[in-house]
Amino acid sequence: MLSRIFWVGIAGIALVAGIMLQDGDWIFGSDDRAIDARIDRTVDRTVDRVVDRSVDRMKVVGTDGREIDVSSETKRAMAEAVGRLVKAEAELAILGIRDANADDIAAASVRRDQARTEVETLKAEIERQRQLSRTESDAVSEQIQRQVQDDVRAAVRDAVKN
Repeated sequence: MLSRIFWVGIAGIALVAGIMLQDGDWIFGSDDRAIDARIDRTVDRTVDRVVDRSVDRMKVVGTDGREIDVSSETKRAMAEAVGRLVKAEAELAILGIRDANADDIAAASVRRDQARTEVETLKAEIERQRQLSRTESDAVSEQIQRQVQDDVRAAVRDAVKN
């Protein structure tokens, strides 16, 4: 009988220890949490760097198929705005499937409309940058053309004089 009580006691201690290890995590102290936080920060920094590099290398192409010179900040803002728009659209669709109340659907619609407005504003900014880039490009082309014409005229004058 004493042997059974001993084994039941051991099993109870093992159960309690297992529960403490899984739920409380208080036996090992805060070192594990500090390590987890450090790992989370490292992963977040790495993901942020990778996203930033991929956004910087992203090419923006207009409807005519020509590449548009766009700043990194505008690219990041557009990526974030599109992400918010997709999230808002998905949230609105889920609310429609769940038969949510009208207030929740109206709030989701407002968030979607705000995200859509932000995307449209950024598209207009990109188009403005494109026009500015095109104007600068045209001015540079015109200046180069004038310089070439002046050089040709000078060369012809020198050739005629000799």
